[in-house]
Amino acid sequence: MICRLLWAFMVGLVCSPVFAAGVNDLQRGRIAFLRCAACHALQVDEPGKVGPNLRGTLGRGAAQVPGFAYSEALRKAGLTWDDATLKRWIQDPASVVPGTAMTYVNTLSETEVQALLVFLKSQTAVR
Repeated sequence: MICRLLWAFMVGLVCSPVFAAGVNDLQRGRIAFLRCAACHALQVDEPGKVGPNLRGTLGRGAAQVPGFAYSEALRKAGLTWDDATLKRWIQDPASVVPGTAMTYVNTLSETEVQALLVFLKSQTAVR
């Protein structure tokens, strides 16, 4: 009887929206980032690739990673990477900054974009 109650509790916990949303968003975001990983690094001191390292992105001004060759359009855009700006950028970089060198074409759903933001926040905070 106690095992059944414990099992029911555990199933309820794992299936609860709060628990499931947090874990699933992070997992979905990690999967969504695989599209980004060909061009962007996340780890401290990892060199940029085709795109800059994203460590410390949130809250930072656009085109601020030392040594990376940003487009003139992005350097002059005056953007700060907050949630709303980064979301718009992921969805369509050229509409946020016409003339950007980033040639990414979004294939992510709204849910995947949100999950990607959760993942990026968990991975790119300066520690």
